[in-house]
Amino acid sequence: MQDNLRTRMGWLHAWVGFIAGLLLFCVFVTGSLAVFDTELTRWLQPEIPPEAPAFSPQSLDHTLPVVHELLLQGEKPFITLPSQRDPFLRVQHHDGYEFLTVPYNPQTGERLQARDTAGGKFFYDLHYTLRTGIYGATLIAAAGLALLVTVGSGIIIHLRGLVSDLLLVRPFASRLRAWLDAHVLASVPFIPFVIMMAYTGTFIRARTLFPPVSYINSIHNIVSPHSTVLVPPKKKREFPGSPSLPPLLQEAEKTLGKDQTSFILFLPQSLLFSRLDMSVPRLKGEHVDFSPFDGHFLRHVLLSTPVTKTQQLMEGIHYARWTGPGLRWLYFLSGIMGAVMFASGSIIFLMKRRKMSGLRVIFRVAEGLTIGFIPGFILATLAFFWANRLLPVSLPERHLAEVHCFFTIWALCTVTGLIWSLLHHSRRGWRMQLSALAFLSICLTPLDFFTRPGASIFHAPTVFAATDLCALFLGLVTLEMVRRL
Repeated sequence: MQDNLRTRMGWLHAWVGFIAGLLLFCVFVTGSLAVFDTELTRWLQPEIPPEAPAFSPQSLDHTLPVVHELLLQGEKPFITLPSQRDPFLRVQHHDGYEFLTVPYNPQTGERLQARDTAGGKFFYDLHYTLRTGIYGATLIAAAGLALLVTVGSGIIIHLRGLVSDLLLVRPFASRLRAWLDAHVLASVPFIPFVIMMAYTGTFIRARTLFPPVSYINSIHNIVSPHSTVLVPPKKKREFPGSPSLPPLLQEAEKTLGKDQTSFILFLPQSLLFSRLDMSVPRLKGEHVDFSPFDGHFLRHVLLSTPVTKTQQLMEGIHYARWTGPGLRWLYFLSGIMGAVMFASGSIIFLMKRRKMSGLRVIFRVAEGLTIGFIPGFILATLAFFWANRLLPVSLPERHLAEVHCFFTIWALCTVTGLIWSLLHHSRRGWRMQLSALAFLSICLTPLDFFTRPGASIFHAPTVFAATDLCALFLGLVTLEMVRRL
């Protein structure tokens, strides 16, 4: 009976894991990068100095002209205050895809001359919605459910030989055996993290999969005749000049605490001074609101019901805003190992079926997509960093050009992977993309050195050194994979 259960779980683990695994590989890679989204934004804007002067509240008023311009465009801008991870003032807004940011000197309020970029938040948006809005968010939420099924079935499969599988690593064994060992080694030690991220991520997006709607009313709306509704033309937005921000910040800190304000959100009817959620793994969402007309106090919002606290805890664990550098690196490593788990699992799935189904078109398509989604996706990610440094700084809509480079390279990698696979030369497709990936990874360090103002071979700020070293390590690992292919 137990062997029969393991056999059934093996089938479920393989098929659900492969179908959802290619997407989940992309989700885990972008999620790992999103852990350092603030640091990556600083790498992508090398003109900004590594250190900033002390913050002066008077500098806030110098950002108001840009804020008012964004308000007139119908945006909801916010000012992020200096923090340990990012010591600069930034005016940000969401354009429907990315959080676009304008940096300011935190002492004088002077706008810093930095290139327009999608920044590290690009990976956050890609992780969250695949840059397709509610459709991508729904797809990722469904993939999260599939991940829970895959992990559960995998635990049942390996439960009996868990310790022996972990201790037995054979890198020089047959290819299938070596990939199986890599799959177990990348997954079992990090299973708690994978379960935690899958559960919290699915919990956060539960309303996407199960929206609170009345199906009776929905059916009634479909079958009932619709009357013509005249929509009045939109009036041009008008906003009064915002009150001075330093006195409001001082007033907000009486409630939120000294130096505990994270950002200031500008809405048509209120100014929100939000508390910094860096001390506990719960996003409290506490904020103090003022009138945007005369600056008088409106309300202090702190939701503390059991349901709200549960939601805040799930969001806090998943977003990891409260973590320090060490724990943030642990999140990053765990996410990368999760991506390795999906990549190795997809390769094992194909290797086990190559002998019986290798000539079928559906198998060739599956392998072509695997080539496009595993090395191709990482190749597109490296192309994003290269585009950031090579595109002209004065290029209009430069952040969109970076994004277009990413998706263009990813599409090309997927198409070429499919072509080589359908021509029964899939190994050549793997070798070409892995070789290109190794080249872009290893050469990212000299690219950074030659395109970063004031770069020195003997000293580099931590943000730049860490990014370059991670890319170099990826390149060396990829070179070894090409050698063994």
